[in-house]
Amino acid sequence: MREVAISVVIPVKNGQRYLDEVLKAIFSQEIKREFEVVIVDSGSTDRTLDIIGQYPVRFYQIKENEFNHGLTRNLGISKAQGKYIILLTADAIAYDQCWMRKLIEHLERDSRVAGSYSRQIPHKDSQPLSRIRVKNSLTFSKERRESQIKKKEDYFALSPEEKRRFCNFDNVSSCLRKEVWKKVPFPKTDFAEDLEWSKAVIEAGHKIIYEPESIVYHSHDFSLPEWYRKNRINYKTLYTLFGIEVINNFSQLIKFFFISTLWDIYYLCKDARGGKAILSNIWLIPLHSLWRALGHYRGVNEAKKR
Repeated sequence: MREVAISVVIPVKNGQRYLDEVLKAIFSQEIKREFEVVIVDSGSTDRTLDIIGQYPVRFYQIKENEFNHGLTRNLGISKAQGKYIILLTADAIAYDQCWMRKLIEHLERDSRVAGSYSRQIPHKDSQPLSRIRVKNSLTFSKERRESQIKKKEDYFALSPEEKRRFCNFDNVSSCLRKEVWKKVPFPKTDFAEDLEWSKAVIEAGHKIIYEPESIVYHSHDFSLPEWYRKNRINYKTLYTLFGIEVINNFSQLIKFFFISTLWDIYYLCKDARGGKAILSNIWLIPLHSLWRALGHYRGVNEAKKR
């Protein structure tokens, strides 16, 4: 048997909705290198374990309260045999049979590359507002990006938002070099372990690549409470890592709300599949914008109190 070169590590909990498609797409990849799949489950109570049992994977279980975005991924990587570690969420489905090959090729060609990450497109069954979120994200771009510090003074002169874009990385679908991970493992954190790791390895002199030809389907249909929580945690993290703060008073909150609402209405009209989709979703936009603004404001203020 050939040596395992690539390990696909998937943390999962109650992932029955997409997991079968995720695994089927992995084992359909056209790649000459030997690979394995390592799954870490944190207390699934649906059909997840039955689905896992249908595939030739290595499987580990932890308790629900032991899950941590950084530490659980570290556990999976520590069990992996490959020198290239692909991290994938249990709801990210490879778009084609080239996803894996395109994701690892930069690490194979260039020893300076610590990690690469994929382009994301919305699930086919996603709601209109979910498609808007994906299409307005950094991981929807069709343009390849390379991040490596050439001059430290140029890097530290970047604005908070520019620095955040420069350090972007996304473990929805990513690949990292295990030797680099051994020196810089993921931090213990409840959110954005990928972004914190990328910032650390870039500042240590490594290179990160965004590869738009490696594509996965991935999107979330958030409820309003989930959307608020995501934005609160997200902006808390962005302030902690980069000092990003768009809203720091009531007037800025109102401005953010109106601008966000107008842009989302524009994108909905541009994206929606017919007038019925517009009418059934347009009333949700102000609510989503309000919860996003409140989440931003609350998250930044929580970060400041640390």
